[in-house]
Amino acid sequence: MTHGGRFVALDGLRGLAALGVLSFHVVVFATSDYPQLDSLYLCVDFFFVLSGFVLLPSMPRQRAGAGRASATFILKRVFRFWPLVIAAIALALVLLAIERQVMLDRGSFDVPYGSLAGQAPLHQVGIVVAALLLLQIFIAPAMDMNVPLWSLSAEWFANLIFTPATLTRWAWGILDVIVVGYILLWHGLTTDTSFIDASGPIRGTEALGRALIGFGFGLLLRLNFDRLSRWRNWWLLAIAIAAVASFYFIEKDWHWDSYRYAITYFAAPVFAFLILQVSRFNVDPARRWGRFLEFAGAMSFGVYVFHVPLIQFINVVLGTPHGRLPASKWIVFFVSEGVGVTVACIALTVFLRWAWERPIQRWGARLIQRISPRSGDN
Repeated sequence: MTHGGRFVALDGLRGLAALGVLSFHVVVFATSDYPQLDSLYLCVDFFFVLSGFVLLPSMPRQRAGAGRASATFILKRVFRFWPLVIAAIALALVLLAIERQVMLDRGSFDVPYGSLAGQAPLHQVGIVVAALLLLQIFIAPAMDMNVPLWSLSAEWFANLIFTPATLTRWAWGILDVIVVGYILLWHGLTTDTSFIDASGPIRGTEALGRALIGFGFGLLLRLNFDRLSRWRNWWLLAIAIAAVASFYFIEKDWHWDSYRYAITYFAAPVFAFLILQVSRFNVDPARRWGRFLEFAGAMSFGVYVFHVPLIQFINVVLGTPHGRLPASKWIVFFVSEGVGVTVACIALTVFLRWAWERPIQRWGARLIQRISPRSGDN
């Protein structure tokens, strides 16, 4: 249920997913001894599904005037994505430069992960430009500066691919693209194994496939939402939560197997089912709980794009625990770093939304109105 066309409960779920990704990176960047949170990488597939679900009303649906409607939708995505993406890349470059200097001061000539130090100036410029153009899934060095931006790259191309697909009758175009997504995911998982074993399915065809599948299921859910709404109740919500919880056990059992990432084949429909069930909750945004959920959703994008540069900076400058330590000390480290990074991300997001993102988006809204006077903001 919505207030003013907004699913407030899903805002909270978006914020929770962003914290899930942050928690996963806090642990995995420090040690491989605690894989208990490894299944949280699938929160990215949740983002893909939720984006498709939320964005369908903004996408062109009629062939008449489709060109202008498509241009309007794409421009809106540009002004939604790019302001904080630019800020996140700039932050990463600054922090990487500081990390490099700190390491040199300590007598280490190693280069921080993602640093462009030592590369030819023209090559450095090319990598930064590729990152700013959201080409991360095709150019891995552009991803290394700020790894989570791979999913924004994949979603951006999914937006471009699905824009004409929504114009077809009876959702055939959407279904066709989902099938293509599964083919791309299968191709990537079976051919890009060396990279995936080290970093996960986050580049090339496997990354684009995940985005097409997730975004497509989100579109289908929203397209058939009125018919599917009757299939929402407490029992089905419990089943949806249990299905999501099963990812933990599947990841645990498959962790060292070659088919570990096969879980990405069915993550999207499970998350679509969860979104359908959570959408039944009518949360009033004027009340305290509703305001909190809206705030969590509003901060989720900033938490997602800023957290990895901050985690790496803390680990390089302040260090991480070493040796065989009791679990209690690791937990204190994980919680302390997680809370600190979360607070820093929220502070950055609040400031940059006021000083950077909103001014650009206001200018973009005026530009879009000149191009398409009848289009409203979605």
